[in-house]
Parts: sequence; C-alpha cells; structure tokens
Amino acid sequence: MAFDQLYVLLAGVVALVAAGFVTHSRFNYVSDVPAGLPWVGQHRGFLSDLRTRIASLGSVLETIESGYRKYSKSGRNFVLPGFDHSMVLVPVSQVKWITDQAEHVLNANEMQREVLQTDYSLLDSTLARNPIHELVVRRDLTRYLGALIPDIEEELNVGVDELWGKDTEKWSDVVVFSTMMKIVARTSNRIFVGLPLCRNDDYLDNAGRFAQDIPISAALLRMIPRIFKPFLSWIPLLPNRWHLYKASRYLLPFIRGRISELDAAKASGEKVQWNDFTGWYLNQVADHPDPAERTPEKVVKRLMVINFAAIHTSTFTATNILFDLFSSPTAAEDVKEIREEIQTVLAENNGKWDKNAVAKLIKTDSAVRESLRISTFMSHGMDRMVVDPKGVTMNDGLHLPQGTRIGTSTYSIHHDNNVYENARTYDAFRFSRVRAGVTKSSVGDGVMNKEDLAKVLEAKNLSTVTTSDTFLSFGHGRHACPGRFFAATEMKLLLAYIVLNYDVKPFDTRPANTFLAGSILPPMKATISVKRRKV
Repeated sequence: MAFDQLYVLLAGVVALVAAGFVTHSRFNYVSDVPAGLPWVGQHRGFLSDLRTRIASLGSVLETIESGYRKYSKSGRNFVLPGFDHSMVLVPVSQVKWITDQAEHVLNANEMQREVLQTDYSLLDSTLARNPIHELVVRRDLTRYLGALIPDIEEELNVGVDELWGKDTEKWSDVVVFSTMMKIVARTSNRIFVGLPLCRNDDYLDNAGRFAQDIPISAALLRMIPRIFKPFLSWIPLLPNRWHLYKASRYLLPFIRGRISELDAAKASGEKVQWNDFTGWYLNQVADHPDPAERTPEKVVKRLMVINFAAIHTSTFTATNILFDLFSSPTAAEDVKEIREEIQTVLAENNGKWDKNAVAKLIKTDSAVRESLRISTFMSHGMDRMVVDPKGVTMNDGLHLPQGTRIGTSTYSIHHDNNVYENARTYDAFRFSRVRAGVTKSSVGDGVMNKEDLAKVLEAKNLSTVTTSDTFLSFGHGRHACPGRFFAATEMKLLLAYIVLNYDVKPFDTRPANTFLAGSILPPMKATISVKRRKV
C-alpha cells in the first residue's frame, strides 16, 4: 500500500477515535482561553463543539480574515477555535509585545513542540527539547555562508539543468513543485553532507519524504486524545520510521566515516576542517556531556530534522516565487529588469557570485521578499504558549493564564491595504523602489537630518532577511528563522540562474494555493513551460 493511501486510512482511524472522545467528553474551548474574548468561527446548536472542531481541520483563512476585519483592525484580540486547542490572535500592535517576552513567560519552542508533535514526529523527543542543530545553523551556517556561495551556485545550476533541460528549440512543461523540491534538497544537502551524497537520488527522495511526513503525522497525532497517544502514536509514525530507515542506509556509513576521520586526526594531533553542517555539528558535540549526541544514529536524526526545516519551507518559497513572478501582469517587464540587474552585477564582479555580489541584487531580493509577503505559508504566526505558572498580562490589560496559546494573523497583516499599498497584488519591486530611492545625495553636507536618516533605516529594513512587525514570513524577534540568510541567498541565486538561462511562458492566471487548516500550500501539480535561452 502506498504511503499516501496509508495516510488516508490512518486519518480515518484517528478521526474516529478523536471524534468519539470529543463527543463523549465534557471538554470545551472555554478552558483554553481567557473568558470574555470574542470568538470567530463557532458553530451553534446540535453537537456545536464537535462541528466547530471538525470545521477547523479545513481552511480557517476565512475565519481569521473575518476576525481580523472585525476585531484586529480596531486593536482587539479574538479567539480562533482549533481541533485540539483554541488560540488567541492578537492585533499587529501586540506583535512587539510578543517578541519582548522572556522565554519563561511566552515560549515558542513549547508551541512548536505541540504543533509539530515533535516528541513523536521526529522519532526522538530530545531533538526539539535540546535543539543543538539550531545553534549550529544560527552560528556556523551564517558565519560561513559567503564561503559556501560557489557550492550553492553550482548545485543549483546543475539541478536546474538536469530537471529543466537544455533544449533551446522546444518548450518543455515541468512540474514546478516537484522539480523545486529536488533542487532544494540537493542544494541544501550540498551544505549538510557535501558531495557525492547530495546527488544521491534515493537518499534525497527519502529525506524529502521524511520532511513531508512530519507535518502530516503531526496533524494526525494532534487528533489523538492525549490519554491514548502513548498507545496509538506508532500508527501515524510508520511512514516517518520507514523513510528514516531508508535514508539512514546512506547517512550512517557517511557519518561513521566522518567520526573515524575525526578520531584519527585527534590521535595524530591534527585538525580536520569540514565546511558543512555535519562537520560543524561533530565539532560542536565533540566535548558534549551526553555521549549520545556523538553517536552516528543521533547525527542522522539531526540531519533529518534540518532537512525537514530546509526542504519544506524553501520548496514552498521557490514554487511561490515562480508562480507569483510569472503570473504578474507585468511579468515580461519585471523579468527584463531583474535580468538586467543580474547581468550588471555579474559584469562588475568578473562573472562570479560572492557575498557582496549577491547583496547587490536589490530588485531580485525585492521579488523574493514580495513573494514571501503575498504567498506566506501560514495563515497565523508568531505562535507562542504561556508557560509562566502565574500567567502573563498583556499591555492592553488582558491576562493570559498558563497554557494559553497566542499568535497573530500573519496572512491578514500581509494583505492589509493599510499596511501595504495594493496589498493583494504581487508587486515585484515593492521593496526595491524604496531601497533604490535612498542615495548619498540625501546626505548633503555630510550630516543626515532625521527625515533622511529615517529613509536610510527604512531601506535597510526591507531586505528579504529582515523581519518586522508587519513582515512575518520568517517570524520575528529572537525566534526568527535561523536559516533565513541561507534561504534568501539560495532563492536569489536560483532565480538569477533561471532568469538568465531560461525563457518562461507567463500565466494568464496564477495557479491557486491550497488552504488547509492553518497552512497555505503552493500548487503541487501545476506545470510551467520553459525553454533554454540561447546565451
């Protein structure tokens, strides 16, 4: 039986168990959130509680949009029902308050553990509770990113060439999502494990499938009542375990070889320097008090977790960028301007990409950031859980007891005309126009006035990697995505290679994204017509 069919069967079993539990329990939403707040999306009448929960499994976007218009825009909080728990969605004015709270008050990791059911879905509860891999990404990947650009560029180029072809005469239809997933997986693993393993199709396929297993199994696990979870969790995790096993057949020999090299180098007093995640991680845990962190099995699981983080989000991003850019009414003009920018930057840099050259791609960066804005992955974000036993009181006076889940309406903020002009229209150069408008001429005699300084600061805050209260695709504050610098570089180099080397037929209408619960999925079957340019 194929795993997609298995998931349907598992979902049915889990749904029956969950529905029976909910129907016969006295649990209700009121215990989830503070009393007195307005609710959206609540059903009334017969089995209203169960019907509300089941409705939350479909698209909740209309519900969130309704609450945003009715409450958030006037600075009020509201409650969004969920299948297992409800949450409080706060207005944009409270986003800074969320980022200012200490970890022992509002905790992002606790919320992530619940949403992704990481104690179960990652097949090792210590991975999310002790996220050493995040530290390595935040510190080492960002530090060495400039030196890794040639590797990133090469892997992107080889992947696009293989999957999109080099025919300069005939148009080819390619499935965007599946080709982007393969390209992203290869490029990410060039940085995680290096050559030649990053080009092993069987390994990449299973790493990619494991990345897809996590959110699916988490959704099924959330439907299982807590008291039954220790007994039933193994059922939704069958695909996770299978794909981990398949990927381990390649990762375990690779990691054992790395550990042997490291041990031999230590014995001889030499130093081994690997410029990839596996090397950084092994150096990080070399003196770790828990010897389990240095075992090949644990390193495999860490690699699978960062594959999930990298493949899942970057595939969505790459797919959305192409559909957004080539569905725009001004696609031809926009692509021409991006291509000219890329050619100019490369000419100034002897035809080679490096950190400084990538930083000059202001229009390309804007096209990426704009796609992240208009095609965000989640309908709500900045999700946190109140963990302080005393609870916490917001600056608007609302007291949130321990266990309350809060967030904000990311999609609605990104599509608010009061925040962004023509917010529901993709404007490739929305952010680059402001950045390009800031010139040295505004400085005058060398002393910048407050108005000019404000413009410079605003321009600096409009690059893809910069988060804000109103740009939340990577989160915001200290929990902003640690891999966003790598992701942004990867997306800009990918778009640059495609624009320089391929003609793409524009769309009359953008293929629609799918809204599922709180997630927003790009089109997974839609194709795009491409042809290699004669350059």
